[in-house]
Formats: sequence, structure tokens, C-alpha cells
Amino acid sequence: MRAKEFIASNEASLKHPEKVKQIINELLPLRSCKQKTVEYYNKKLISDIRLQGCLLAKELYEKNNAMQADEPEGFLLGSDEIPVEDAAAVRDELFEVIKDDKTFGYLFFLLGNLRNSQRPTHPIDCVPDEKGILEALKQSRDDYPKSALSEYLDDDINFAQYRKLTDAGITDEATILDWFNNAYRIYDEIRLVKANPLSAIRIYDEDNSCGSNEAKALTFRFICTLIESTASDDKRLIRIKEELKRVLPSTDNGNTAAASKFHLKQKKGRKTDFARVMNVLLEMGFFVDSDGDQAVKADFFDALGLLLNENFKDYQNLLSTTKGASVADQKALIRVFEEMLAKQKEIISK
Repeated sequence: MRAKEFIASNEASLKHPEKVKQIINELLPLRSCKQKTVEYYNKKLISDIRLQGCLLAKELYEKNNAMQADEPEGFLLGSDEIPVEDAAAVRDELFEVIKDDKTFGYLFFLLGNLRNSQRPTHPIDCVPDEKGILEALKQSRDDYPKSALSEYLDDDINFAQYRKLTDAGITDEATILDWFNNAYRIYDEIRLVKANPLSAIRIYDEDNSCGSNEAKALTFRFICTLIESTASDDKRLIRIKEELKRVLPSTDNGNTAAASKFHLKQKKGRKTDFARVMNVLLEMGFFVDSDGDQAVKADFFDALGLLLNENFKDYQNLLSTTKGASVADQKALIRVFEEMLAKQKEIISK
């Protein structure tokens, strides 16, 4: 669970909710940087530890201990620092809030290390994984606002949406950046109230940040796409997506193409294997769009879905699952390709 969602669900049980929320919000843009996280931690969260250090240094100095030859400076609480009497309790609550949110890997390392030093008999595995943190940030989709449009476009779903915006005549880079920042803000607000689908619908009804009704519909359709593509295992968000689709204006202008007569044969694992094969062909450059450019993955799988009367909105989950499910020799990943090779040899030998 993301830290912000944990707070939204458990705020009533927190003893320092406002302090914890403030800290989380201030750390959100620092999560990808270990150094900035450490600097924030030292500046904000360890006043009690600093006080202990000052008192120890003073005691050593007064005893003429060679380890403290110079008179230490007195203790001063920083202007933004958590008070001494609250620091330990706030850190404990922070630990509970972020322990399942991998985007806060560097803060988890700092808090976990401190716990390990205080409770050595039950050590916590808290070594930070830089690649894991960056991947978690990508998956969480709460790393906003961004200051450059290019930061959004290194992503298939965002790039496909960028194409839709430009096709709709929205071409100014600053305007598109503002659009993405606003869309992700709304998406995050919806996720924080996902326990109640009606609250999400109220956000749709009451939000006036998008401008025209057409722009608003475009934004919330994109949010539905985000849910379908990245959160298909979250039943609460799926319910919200379905409710949003009920209130969003229809895009059907009476020119709906006839349904395809083709279907993917139903067999366990067939959809995943098919997605693997088509993804490899796409990566090899077999498919281009109407302009002759490399096909956008999200658009490509949408088209496959129409052809086969199948929902491939979860294509990212299918492809990421293949990575997680593969064993050391990757047999799970390459089985379908080995079967294809065997079939081709059989065809040749006929």
C-alpha cells in the first residue's frame, strides 16, 4: 500500500497525523535521491538523537575526556525540526506508514537501521534497492508534478495519451505538461478515496480544473485507462473505473465498426503467451503506425483487443508477470517460442 493511501485509511489511529502527512508530502519529490533523503532525515527527524549526542559530548568534556577536547556547542532545535519529545513517536509512525511503500526505500533504510541498532535481536532487512525504488516510483504513478514534459513521455501509456492530445489540437508543450500534472493529481485524489466509489464520482462532478466538459471527459478517460492498465488487480479502483464510465459522455458517434469475427482460443495461459509473442514482434519492429513510426505499445494492444474481441488493457501486467514468474533458466518465458520453433520445423518437414 502506498504511504498516502495508508494515511488516508488509518489517519484516525495515528497520534501525529498532521506531522506524518507533512513529512510524507515533503519527501515525495526526494524519494529517488538517497542523498536528499538523508539530508532531510538528519535535518527534520532526529532531534532526540542529536540531543543525546550533545549531552554525551558535554559530559565527556566536563570529565576532561580526551575524546572531547573542545567545548561542545549547545543544543538548538531547528526551525522545521520535529520536537525532541515527539521525534521517536513520529519516526515509529512513519515506519508503519512507509514499510509497504517501496518508493520510500531510502527512508525505510534509515528508519530500519535505527531500529536495528536499538533492537539488534530482531534485525530488519532494509538495504535499499536503487533500481527497485525507481521501478516502484514508475509503477506508483504518484511522482508528480513534473517540471518537464519529457519526464512524462518516457512511458507507453503517457505517450499514447500525448498523441491523443496532439491529435485533438493541443500542441503547446507547457499546456500538455499542465494537463498531465493535473490528470495525475486527480488520479491520486481518486485513489485516496477508493474505498468509496461515490466519493470518486463526486470528484468527477465537482472538479473544475480541466476547463471545458470535453477536456474534463478526456482527463477522466485517461484516468480510466490508467486504472485498466496499471491497477487491474485493485477491485476498488476497477469499481471506480466502471462508475466513471457510466457518467462519462459516450464517444460513440454512430459509426462503430462491426465487431471482429476472430477470437483468441480460450486456454489457460494462452492470453499471456500471445501477449509475449506479439510484444517480441513489436519490439523487433514488425509493426508501425499509420505514419510509419514505431507503434505505441498501448495503441497496439488496443488494436489487438479489437481484432480478437479481447481486453488487453492489462498487457503491462501480463508482460510484467512473465518476468516475475520466470525461474532462473527462464523456461517460463521462452516456452511458447520453443513451441513455435518446433511447429515451424514440423511445417518445413511436411
